[in-house]
This record gives sequence, C-alpha cells and structure tokens, in this order.
Amino acid sequence: MLFVVAAQVEAQAPNPPPVQLEAVEVTGRRGAARLPPERELGPDEIDNLGAYDIGEVIARLSESLALQLPPVVIVNGRQVVDPGVFTRFPPDALVRVEMLPAQAGAMYGGDPSRRVVNIVLQPAFKSGDTQARYSRPTAGGTSSSDVDVRQSQIKDSDTFQVGVQASRTTSLRSDERLGYDRNPPGHDIYSLRPETQVASANISMTGALGDWATSFSANAQRQRGAFIARTSGQVIETRQGADTLTVAGGVSGRSRGWSVRAGLDGLIAEGRQSGLATLASRTQVLSATLSADRPLMTLPAGPALVTADARYVGSRSENSNLPSRRAQSSQILDLRSNLTLPIVAASPDGDGRGELSVNLGGRSSALADTGASGGLNAGFAWTPLGRLRLSGQWAQATEAPTREQRFEPPQYGPPRPVYDFLSQQAVDITPLLGGDPELKAQETQTVSLSASAGPFGDWGVRGNLDFQSMTSSNAIGALPALTPAVEAAFPERIQRDAEGRLIGLDQRPINLARIASHTLSSGLSANIPLGGAADGSMRRGSVQVTVAHIWRLSDEVTIRDGLPALDQLAGDGGAVPRHQLTLRLDGRYARWGLNAVVNWRGASRLRRDLGQDGPDDIRLGDLMTVGARISTTIGAPAVAPSAARPRRLEGIRVELEVENLFDERPEARLGDGRIAPGYGRNAQDPMGRTVRVTLSRRF
Repeated sequence: MLFVVAAQVEAQAPNPPPVQLEAVEVTGRRGAARLPPERELGPDEIDNLGAYDIGEVIARLSESLALQLPPVVIVNGRQVVDPGVFTRFPPDALVRVEMLPAQAGAMYGGDPSRRVVNIVLQPAFKSGDTQARYSRPTAGGTSSSDVDVRQSQIKDSDTFQVGVQASRTTSLRSDERLGYDRNPPGHDIYSLRPETQVASANISMTGALGDWATSFSANAQRQRGAFIARTSGQVIETRQGADTLTVAGGVSGRSRGWSVRAGLDGLIAEGRQSGLATLASRTQVLSATLSADRPLMTLPAGPALVTADARYVGSRSENSNLPSRRAQSSQILDLRSNLTLPIVAASPDGDGRGELSVNLGGRSSALADTGASGGLNAGFAWTPLGRLRLSGQWAQATEAPTREQRFEPPQYGPPRPVYDFLSQQAVDITPLLGGDPELKAQETQTVSLSASAGPFGDWGVRGNLDFQSMTSSNAIGALPALTPAVEAAFPERIQRDAEGRLIGLDQRPINLARIASHTLSSGLSANIPLGGAADGSMRRGSVQVTVAHIWRLSDEVTIRDGLPALDQLAGDGGAVPRHQLTLRLDGRYARWGLNAVVNWRGASRLRRDLGQDGPDDIRLGDLMTVGARISTTIGAPAVAPSAARPRRLEGIRVELEVENLFDERPEARLGDGRIAPGYGRNAQDPMGRTVRVTLSRRF
C-alpha cells in the first residue's frame, strides 16, 4: 500500500534534454530503466486493451508471457516502495509499459525468479472516472452489479487519488437450474453460487519532504456473504463477514551513495462465520521494509550493481470456535542481497548485441517458531544478436510458510461438487479453508531458461520461449484430487458420516513429500496498424494479436515418503491437462473497440487406481471457450480522418461483453464410456454464458 514516485521532468516532450535525477544523468527517454525493454506497449497498444486501470494492463501483459509469478513493478525506471497505489490510475495516465529482460529481477526487488515491469507515467494528469457494470448469465438465476468512482491526479512527484467501490452478487440456487443432477424433485434447495456484497474506499497521496519523497495510503473494505449447504441430511444457511483496514507510509531518497526505500504498513482484519460453524477471528499485522541499491564498482564492461533488501513481518491472529479460543503469533525476518556483474559490454552500434552479465545472490530468513532458513541463486543474461536475448536462472532455498498459509482464519467455503470413487457418486461438499499452524518449511530448487526475439517488421512481431523446472521437498501445497490412495494417506482430511457418505474435505494447505514439474511456455505477438500513412502517422487504430501456449512436460506429486509418485498428467491425484492455449485480439479503430479471447485446454484423466487406467476413471474432454467485448463512445465529437486519434474520447463509453459465447461446459465420461456423475450440463459450471454491460464516463 506504499508508493513513492520518482522525480520527473516538468513537461513531456518527444526528445527531452538531459535531466538530472538524484545525481544520475538521464540522456535517453524519460522514465527509462537500467536495461532496454524486451517488450514495450505504447499508447495505442495500451488503449487497445480496453482496460479500466493500470493494474489490468499489467495483468494482461503478464498473461501474454505466461508468467508463473506476478511481476515486480517499477515506476518511471525507478524501484519504489509499493507500486500498488498507482495500479488504480486510468490506463491513459501511462506513456508506455515495458517488460524488462529476465535479468532485471536481480536488479530490482532482489528476486531473480520474477520479471520486472516498468510503467512510465504522464508528467501531468488529472481525471475523474466512474464506472457502472451489470452482468447476468443467459440462463438467469443470478446477477452481479458494481460501481466504481475515483479521482486521480499527477503533478510531477505529487500525486493524489481517492476512490470508492461497491459490488453485489445475488446467490444462484439449485432450483434455478433445470436438470441439475444432484437436485431431484422433493429435495431441499441449496446454493450453487454464494451471495456476496463488498464495499471499499481508498485514498493515497505522495509528495516531498526536503530531498526525500514521501507517501501515505489507506484502504478499508467491508465484505458480507451467505450460502445454503446440505450436510449430514440437514440444510444449513451460513453467513460470513470480513472487515479490513490497511494503513501505510513510506519514504525514498539517497543517502551516502545508496538509493534507499523504507516503508511501514499495518493491517487489522476481523472475520466471522455462523451456520455450519460459529467462528470469529481477529488478525493484526505490522510489516517494515528497507531496501537499497548502488553501483559497487566500475568494471571494463560497466558498473557492478549491488542490492540489499530486508523485510520484517509480525502478526497476531486470534481465532475463536466457541467455547474454545486460541491466539497465535508469528515473526519473520527476510534478508536478500544480489550482485549483478557485467562481463561483456554491448556492441557500440547501440543494438545491445554481445552484452553478457551474471548475477549472484543469497537470502536468509528467520521464523520465530520454526528456525532459520536461507538460499542461493545465480543467473546469466546474454544478447548474442541485437534482437535475440537468452537468460537463465538457478535458485535453491528453504522457504518458511507465509502468514496466510499458517494463520489464515478457518472457515467453510460454498458448496462444490466432488466425485467420490468409493460410492461412485458426485457429492456437494463444503470445504474447510484457511491456514494450518503446523506447516513446516519447504526446500525448493528452480531452474529457468528463457529466449526472446524481436521486434521484426512493420508489425513488430515478437516471440518468447521459457522453460521452468521446479522441485520442492516437504512441499507446501493443496490436497490432491480425492482418490482411494489420497484418502488412505490423509484420512484425517476426509470426513464421512456413519454410513460412509462423503460430507466434507479439509482443504487447508499441507506438507507433501515432494512436488516436481517441468513446463515449457511460449508466446507470439504482433501489432497490426489500421489506416493512416505507411509510416504509421495519423493512423486511426490498430489490432494486437497475442498467442500464448503452456506445455506441461511433467507434473508429479509424492504425498508421503515411501509411496510412489502421482503422475498428475497421466491422471494420478489430479486431472491436469498437458496443453493450454490462449489467443487474444485487441483492437481499436476510431471510437470503436474490440477485444476477443479464445481459451483452450486439452483433455485429461483422473484415475481411480494408482498407476493404471480403469473403467471407473474420469476422462475429461477438452474445453474451448470464447469471449468477446465490443465498445464504443456515445456523444464523442467526430475525429477527422487526418487527425491523430485522442487517447480518451469525451462522452459515455459503452461496453457489451459476452463470456463463454457458445455456452460450453466441462464434460466427462467414465473410463468405460458412461457419463460421469457430477458432470451434467450445470454441475461443474452452472453459470455458463454470461452477458455484461458496462457504462463509464470521465468527469
């Protein structure tokens, strides 16, 4: 919740003169990072996405590259205490968005396993925005509505934003879906989707105190929900509520040659549940961060950069399950440091060809009640050709469980269908969620190799290929899919009544003996101009085409030492598809916009018996869904064909969106060809095709 904006120039210009920023001379583009971008979105590409805020732009860019972890976000080429404050700003507050090469993770944030996104903001910006949205499945039965109002302002390093949001989703009941195969006539009505109401408000501001930049932010949220569940022959209504307040502050500046950032934030959260169980919780969290970086020495190929990061988190959670009550506390200190060494300088022609660098790092963590842990990492980045970049990372670490994994308050989730191999029936259960205080630290080793190329041609074609291998011992994960082997290994996690009927699952995180996976991700993108001159000037629009593919080469879980590994791709302990594919089209022409997405996942299998296919297995078919959104602006003045297209048209923006355009649903059969119980038309996805209408306007 903290944010510090780097110093900025007074006005935006196509070719600004050199500007002095905290004793660093910037002779290139405004907001440039230490490394040239691997991929860049300019104003046209940003606006084509049809996003409501900067956070959505970053999410879409991450999705196009199939990132496994959320990226580190820097602002105007500089690391900040917490960039989350600015993710609420409208997308036209951006000048550009840059995805930096893989080696940037060691330079910014101290985590080489994460990619880095640089958002470059307008030097001056002011807007008031409001949005109202309503959605409903074409099959009826439930609806969602929400409203968002926010005021944003940027003036050099001074920023201000305030906003309020509210949303409501009505419940979807079993009697509102004809043919629901687990709701025969005469049975009680229960919830397929819960009722929820959320209201929140936020405020943030940044400024300067002498030579130091300052920030403050606060966010409050109130959430309520309810659902009806059947359990042990009873119908029980469960109500849930949560109230959260976060307050944060931070400073950044320079001291003794170091660029320094420090932040302090606190959280207070209260939760309650009544119905299936009477639960109440109160959580208090205080965290402090300190990070710094500086050039360490100058080598023939360039300056060596060292980074140091420290984070302390103290928390206290009090959970009550009347008449018992218990309090738990945790303290974590995490230290990281990285050294980036340039080995070979780039060629003098400016295309980056020949550049080679390596990074070395380490971390140490101390958890008050589980002891110390640590790790090492190393990596390289090489540009053998001007438009070809190669990188690799290796890391090994002992990682303590997070506060949420250990102390998240327990609560029962809404009903969901689970196939029970013992009874060969589908059962709606209410899973137990939350944290597990008994979790132990996990040991993880990761290896990643990446290659990217581009841009090529007038369409700016780019491609990327990424391989990742991960192995975790004593791994923290979720309970695998329910099979006889999983139930035998975790009998305490499976709840059955006196007659042996499945009534509940404990799905809080657990320690598994080992998890190992190998994944190959690839992507291809192009930006096709529409109209205008051949050089792209005065063009009225463009279309971005993005294809992303995930190929799981292996995915194995060992649930207990001495037991054979579960091959989840073959169907042991989970129906995991080997291939996933996403195709996106994002275009805009004059006042019209089109966004379309096609998602496809391959077929998979869930075996009843370990290591062999059988007639009682569940065979899930492949699934392809299509979504489309058309947008236009009503009441906007006409734009002459010869005029440059404005970033944001005046008037009311209207969007019509259809999710799951062809109303596809998951389907499955048993190994012998019979229709699998729990996979009827509305069983796994009772929502189906959903229509959404959005109205937004700037004031």
